[in-house]
Amino acid sequence: LKIQDKAGRLVPFVMNKPQKRLYDLYMKQKKEGKPVRLIILKARQMGFSTLVSALYYYEVVTARNIKSAVVAHKADASTNIFNKTRLYYDCSPDIFKPMKKASNAKELVFENPSTNNNIRRSNPGLRSSLKIETAVDKNVLRSDTVHFLHVSELAFWPYPEESMTSAMQAVPNQPNTAVIIESTANGIGGKFYDEWMRAERGESEFIPVFFPWYEMDEYRLPVPDDYICTDEERELKDRFHLDDEQICWRRWCI
Repeated sequence: LKIQDKAGRLVPFVMNKPQKRLYDLYMKQKKEGKPVRLIILKARQMGFSTLVSALYYYEVVTARNIKSAVVAHKADASTNIFNKTRLYYDCSPDIFKPMKKASNAKELVFENPSTNNNIRRSNPGLRSSLKIETAVDKNVLRSDTVHFLHVSELAFWPYPEESMTSAMQAVPNQPNTAVIIESTANGIGGKFYDEWMRAERGESEFIPVFFPWYEMDEYRLPVPDDYICTDEERELKDRFHLDDEQICWRRWCI
């Protein structure tokens, strides 16, 4: 698969460390024959939307009658994630491209596009699809069956209780399904906070996975000549095994 990097270049998708850790957790649950249920608390821009889009794209274009959906907190976020999926398809070799019936701003449908009924019956295509929705709809996905659901930035959904209840009811509780909830934090309280705490206490079907900022190799800056580490920074270095370049990035970020 191809992705657009932060410099705007089209490059092969190679997983970073946090993505690889999430991928291993995803595959472990699949290999155990379980429904994949993961809730992720993360730092910003670690690439999880890219990875989840890639995993779900693979599921949809390699099997029949599979549906995937992404629901984000606002329309432009959903579109950004969906555009990653469109890029996967557009940049794949033709041999890996299933027949495509529809391609619009909200959905990719992999069916035979022919207008001839006999041709469609003899070779219908995968009949699989990917779609996007936004969490402004309290009844999101209510009339659908979805096998792979990506819930993005749940902590910032406007109607999290209603929208999540509706979306989760679209996903069968069966193997070869997945629900991945990923969000940055948004303070104490709210649906994401509650779901995360339930998962940490073992009261949920979701496995909690925390990804701190310092797992990203690129989150570091050169150490200036006048660098002096504060007592607080020394404590952080010892506690989390950080180096001075990471501390400099943390200073810049603050």
